[in-house]
Amino acid sequence: MMNLNERAWQFLQVHMLKAEEFGILISEASCGTRVFDCGVHTPGGLGAGWLMAQTGMSALGTVTLEMSPVAGKSWPWFVVQSDHPLQACYLSQSAHWAVQEGEYRAMGSGPACLLNLGLNVGQEFGYAEKAEHALLVLEAPALPDDQTCRSLAAACGVDPANLALMIAPTASLAGSAQIAARSLETTLHKLHHLGFDLRRVVSGLGRCPVAPPAGDDLTALGRTNDMVFFGASVVLYIQGTKDEQLARLADALPSSSSPAYGKPFLQVLKEAGGFYQVDPGLFAPAEATLVNLETGASFHAGAVDEIRLEQVFHGGS
Repeated sequence: MMNLNERAWQFLQVHMLKAEEFGILISEASCGTRVFDCGVHTPGGLGAGWLMAQTGMSALGTVTLEMSPVAGKSWPWFVVQSDHPLQACYLSQSAHWAVQEGEYRAMGSGPACLLNLGLNVGQEFGYAEKAEHALLVLEAPALPDDQTCRSLAAACGVDPANLALMIAPTASLAGSAQIAARSLETTLHKLHHLGFDLRRVVSGLGRCPVAPPAGDDLTALGRTNDMVFFGASVVLYIQGTKDEQLARLADALPSSSSPAYGKPFLQVLKEAGGFYQVDPGLFAPAEATLVNLETGASFHAGAVDEIRLEQVFHGGS
């Protein structure tokens, strides 16, 4: 399979011509790093969120936008599909990198995480990557300065001129959109938390409504998570697993399997005393279906929670 960072880099080069159309501002740091502002100093939009998501998956899948009913109204959803879910979603799209460079803070995702040897991403799956180029998606309220770009490039082992950064705040429309495009990734994280070998997941499809943009990142954090917990639906096709095990996994997979389920995420966060104190089992889709490719049996658990989704639309988060 082609190197994930090189795939992402090539995909972004092809779509750079659409940056203005998507409301993305491209600048270049003094060190040569290309900075794609998808929502910090620009409104960005659904298109910018789409490009962040598709590139963050190393273009090893498809991200599409659809209109579908939710909480009594037509609403935008992002649908994600991949026949390489381990590589596209868990290894590439997941936010493995908690960026801390001086005063700059961001959640980093994208295939560049594979190049940061301090993160050990992919090690348990026997996956390692070296590349000349690196692509990092940053969820942050500000753009990085030149020194931060140099430090990120050094961590990836690439020339700063061969690093591309895509940045959007959680509270922006692009930020909400690219998080809604993580339904499949979130499900793989829950499976991994449950101890399941992600190499057995052959294909996957997920959808999630886009959270209404919020005025601040904390409120947006609550809304985007609530949309996943209460609204995301995922189907996974799995091999090499017995029906009995898939039945147990399906029951444990949805967010409703967590004792923290039911309250708005910001309330859960406050009661837990911090993000990393929240029950990790809560970070999951509202409903999931697991299909056994050997037997044809399917196992479903959970449900889209229309009542709680309506509360999110009315500021319940």
